[in-house]
Amino acid sequence: MISSSTAGDVVAVIREVVALGTTRQACEAEAGDPGARPIGQVAVLSVLADEGELRVGGLAAALDLDASVISRRVALLEEADLVARRCDPEDRRAQLVGITERGTEALRRHRAQRAEEVAAALVHRDDAEVARIVGDLRTLLADLNRTSTGGRHRAAVG
Repeated sequence: MISSSTAGDVVAVIREVVALGTTRQACEAEAGDPGARPIGQVAVLSVLADEGELRVGGLAAALDLDASVISRRVALLEEADLVARRCDPEDRRAQLVGITERGTEALRRHRAQRAEEVAAALVHRDDAEVARIVGDLRTLLADLNRTSTGGRHRAAVG
C-alpha cells in the first residue's frame, strides 16, 4: 500500500496534466486558431467517436457532467456540423447524438496535432522509453478507474 504522501503526489501530477490541457486550449483560443475546439467539446466528440450515438444523458454520464452542460456543448457542436441529432428509434420522444463525418475529421486532425506536439516535446526520448511510460500510465488509470466513481472518459480527452 502506498503512503498518503505518495498518493498526494499522484493527485498533484494528475492535476498538472489536466491543467496542461486547459492551458493549451486557452492558448489556442487566444491565438485565434479556427480549428481549435474547447477541451469539453473535444471530450464530447471523443466519446461519440468511441461509443457511437448516445442520448445527452448517456454523454453526461460518460463524462460525469450535468446534462445541461452537455446540452450546451452539443448545441455548439451541432451548429458547427460536428454532431447531428436524430430521433431515437426505440423512443421517438428522445434524441440520439452522433458524430458527423466533419466531426470525425475534426477529431482526427485534433488528435494528429496533439500527437505531433507530444512527439516534438519528447524528441529526447526513444519509443521504448515512452512505451514503458504509456504502459505504466494505463496501469495507473486502470487501478484508479477500479475504485473511481467518476466517468471513464473524463480524463481521456483528445
